[in-house]
Amino acid sequence: MKTTIKPKLSNKALASTLLLTTMLSACVTTQSPDPQEPSGGFEILNTRIGDLTFENSFEHGIPTAETSKLLFNEIDFQRASQAYIWAIPLMGFYAWLEVMDAQGVERGQIAFYETYDSKQGGLTFNTSTPYVLSFNDLRDGPVIIEIPAAPVRGAMHTMWQVGITQLTEPGKYLFVGPGQKTPANLAQDVKVFHSDTNHILFGIRLMNDTRDKRMADMASIKITDINGKLISDKPPLHIEHGMDTKQPRGMAYWEILHRAITIEPVQERDRMMMDMLAPLGIEKGKPFNPTAAQQAILEEAVIVGEAMTKNIDFNKTGRLEQSEYGPEGNFWEIATASTPDQDRGYGIDLDGRAAWFYEAVSNDIAMHGMKNGGWGQVYLDNYRSANGNGLDGGKHYTLNIPAGADYAKTFWTVTVYNVEDRGPITNTQGRADVGSNIKGTVTNGEGGYTFHFSPEKPKDVADANWVQTNTGENWFVYFRAYSPSKAFVAEEENSIVPNFELVK
Repeated sequence: MKTTIKPKLSNKALASTLLLTTMLSACVTTQSPDPQEPSGGFEILNTRIGDLTFENSFEHGIPTAETSKLLFNEIDFQRASQAYIWAIPLMGFYAWLEVMDAQGVERGQIAFYETYDSKQGGLTFNTSTPYVLSFNDLRDGPVIIEIPAAPVRGAMHTMWQVGITQLTEPGKYLFVGPGQKTPANLAQDVKVFHSDTNHILFGIRLMNDTRDKRMADMASIKITDINGKLISDKPPLHIEHGMDTKQPRGMAYWEILHRAITIEPVQERDRMMMDMLAPLGIEKGKPFNPTAAQQAILEEAVIVGEAMTKNIDFNKTGRLEQSEYGPEGNFWEIATASTPDQDRGYGIDLDGRAAWFYEAVSNDIAMHGMKNGGWGQVYLDNYRSANGNGLDGGKHYTLNIPAGADYAKTFWTVTVYNVEDRGPITNTQGRADVGSNIKGTVTNGEGGYTFHFSPEKPKDVADANWVQTNTGENWFVYFRAYSPSKAFVAEEENSIVPNFELVK
């Protein structure tokens, strides 16, 4: 809508006009409009951000000083909100890196996450297999990872969480940083890979069948420089209590983003975003000292940005085609919403990677069993029960897996996560998952499984068939199929995961 305001007329001009009208006189002199105002008046456009006023008209005039201030403020706020969404993958790793630093983990040192307690706060960590993780800084030179002949699954990732290579085969893997040349005279068995970020994350899951074997496998992993010297001479740090690794809130988000931008090269695809961040006080090579006005915008934008990201993530169906799963009315979704290289069509997978990396970390091709022909893993997520409402920690739900359901060749699990930190749910039970691999799980009278999710354990239900939830908070789940079956990947009727049912 728009409103046009005509130039103001003095009392004499108004009187002359009336006289002209009543006396039909051809010789009446009128005064000019106020010389301080535009000859055509002002035009006001009513928009969602407020009234925008232009001299003369929108088409033929310029914004007033007040409107100019409003527009610049809105430009910066919109850019900051979108910058939050854009930075989600980078911030997922850099927030985690800061947690590692707080726990005293050196670059090149292994952090070992094995227990339920150690995985608290980790973005959708699985609670079935141990993690071996290490951040490495390539600015000091290339790094070699030596993988033993052992059953492991994982990959090396850039700090934007783009997979560099899988690390499932035994051997030596050399990683070269941005602008570095491949070292000469390498042994023939060394596999060479290049990273476009200075920091990289090495992460694998130990899959051997006993703890002793898994410990031996971890001890055989070596992280060295080009000369074979260990990057860190400290032994693996066994994480006992997990820390919150999600993207931070408040000004900490922008402070960490500024540090990340300072350390890492700017990708060609992100040059426009660098221009958008500059008026907010975030520039590569310059200190981050926001003005009061910039800080006010950033503090609001981090809230709106997270709200937008949470909406993209928790409402993928109908928005992100790549996450569609099952028949209409089924509330499960394919969780891995971003392509491994984060490209889609003619652009970057902006919404897809926001949805995935808001709640998860890493993204190699083995995590896309629905798309890669069925090897590796499949990840489904679910935030709602059959009635479409969110999964409420104060209520009782069941998940009925039918007899003969064909999901995975190895095993499948359903893991419950907090919405607040997207980590394994914190409960007094000390467990976050149910599934085919959980000892003590019992079948129902029909040969299938009935799992329960509620704040109190229902009567006559086996502990292994129940996960304790918390009143006053939503929760969500991941369904993981390890070595998924062909029927599951093809979404055949007998392999569709059913909805959660609210017990009334």
